[in-house]
Amino acid sequence: MRIYFLTREPDVCQLLADSFTKPDNEIKIFPIITKLFQTVFDEGILPDILFLDFLYFQSDAYDFYSILKKKNKIFPVVHYNHPFPIASKRKYFWSFNLQKTGYFKDLSKIEPLLSTMENALQDPQIAPYVSCIQQPQPYKSSDLRYIEPLRASEIAFYTERFDNVITDKINSTKKECISYSTSNFLNLNSTDQRFTNEFRSRNHLSHKISLLFTYLYSKRNLHVTLEELKNVLSKDSKPETPNGIRLAIYRLRTILKEDVKTHFEILNYDYGYSLVENED
Repeated sequence: MRIYFLTREPDVCQLLADSFTKPDNEIKIFPIITKLFQTVFDEGILPDILFLDFLYFQSDAYDFYSILKKKNKIFPVVHYNHPFPIASKRKYFWSFNLQKTGYFKDLSKIEPLLSTMENALQDPQIAPYVSCIQQPQPYKSSDLRYIEPLRASEIAFYTERFDNVITDKINSTKKECISYSTSNFLNLNSTDQRFTNEFRSRNHLSHKISLLFTYLYSKRNLHVTLEELKNVLSKDSKPETPNGIRLAIYRLRTILKEDVKTHFEILNYDYGYSLVENED
């Protein structure tokens, strides 16, 4: 099942999303609507359900389906934090409103998801942080898991407008002591290995920049934390500093822009980076 969130409280939605963690579930949290529309309208990747923040599109004021209908992309949309229903009646409330749209006659496929969300919103470890249901307590996540990556400009757009700032700082208690020699941390097939070797040779990369690119490439499209890069780039008893990592990222970004044979860019977070294919 493909489960999307569009929300002004992405950190809290990570707690909710953990309730849906199964091998066959794909979870994405969109802090800004343009990313969701790009995924749905441009890439054509539709969810089985969208859990929509009531603060984003209030059903009384906006018809979210009117947007979807114009693009001929219809899927179930549920205001997970609608303030009206009592806790034990949320699933009934959501089902009733879905059927009322006239777009969904058979909800059997998503009923387990509605039940899971109803239960998650009653979890005392989650409920106090969810907006609209009550005045929420502040919550910041200790680990980015499902939040879709944002460019620097998008992070600025988000933080200027919304109160709940995304945080993806890794909990220090979860740090692992791993040997980051190239033979241990890279799982590259022969094609990927050949690509990284050609990139390194073509651009005359230093060992440090080569190691950085190879690691990011092995984790492409995934979030890589500063802590990971610190472990990867540290030498013996000389730990790599955050400033050293930022400088290496800056140099690698410059190389990627100048290399016409590659189509990658580096997105940044508050506490990490992601190597993704350039949209251009």
